[in-house]
Amino acid sequence: MKLKSLIKVSRPPTLAATVTPMVVGGALAWRGLHVMVWWAWLDIIFIGFLMQIGANMLNEYHDFVQGLDTSESLGIGGIIVSGEVPAPAVRRWAVSLYAAALALGLILVIFRSPWLLLMGVLAIAAGFLYAGGPFPISATPFGEIFVFIIMGPLEVTATELAAGGRITPMAWMASIPVGLMVASILLGNNLRDRVKDGQHGRRTIPVLLGHAKGFLAISLVVALAFATILMAAITHRLPLTALLAWAALPLAVAGLRQLNGPEGLKKAVPLMGRLHVALGLLLALGILL
Repeated sequence: MKLKSLIKVSRPPTLAATVTPMVVGGALAWRGLHVMVWWAWLDIIFIGFLMQIGANMLNEYHDFVQGLDTSESLGIGGIIVSGEVPAPAVRRWAVSLYAAALALGLILVIFRSPWLLLMGVLAIAAGFLYAGGPFPISATPFGEIFVFIIMGPLEVTATELAAGGRITPMAWMASIPVGLMVASILLGNNLRDRVKDGQHGRRTIPVLLGHAKGFLAISLVVALAFATILMAAITHRLPLTALLAWAALPLAVAGLRQLNGPEGLKKAVPLMGRLHVALGLLLALGILL
């Protein structure tokens, strides 16, 4: 696969969302011990990149095989539908990237804990089960819950364990708003693709709820992420400085207004993606402070 094709299918905006939970996990590791193993943190970030690109490849492969993607589809790499790269080659690349991620993960397993092996296997299985198999999770109302768990609690706690050597109660609390914001990205994606998904028999949340209630669902998820941080800071489960994440509230309001506009659906994923990154980085900074 040529570099140009690899960049397309990796869907660069999703990679920023992938690193956010790991930045939060790294901040937790540094705050808890003030001694963070930098190479371990960078290693798990690289693993996250490999897995996300592999997941994007599998998603594109299965959506093509299932007839979901066309040359007019939004948010895809398009390297299969254009004939740029054969579908089987994309799948082989995905498997290879997951294998490389597993190999790099074994270094952390030896260095830190066998728990990281279990976490890694779960993350790899998630990549294959999300878009593939006879009952892909992406075609059900449970996709948002799935990505919430994998890219929220799993990634944040795994990063803290890899970089700092332990998992603290604060990591579980911080992972909730992070996971919620990832779920909002998927909700935005599914709201954008609601009509097409419904025509192909998919039953995502926006397909089941319709446009108006689907938009309300995104708004509630975003509101819950901010509310979780507020309640956690008030009850001392997160430091008060974590309220710095509330500086992203104007971006959330503006993004949701734009999303609900006539052309907003086309920008749903980048809008929610930018909000996820902003809230996550501000939360990480607040944890460090």
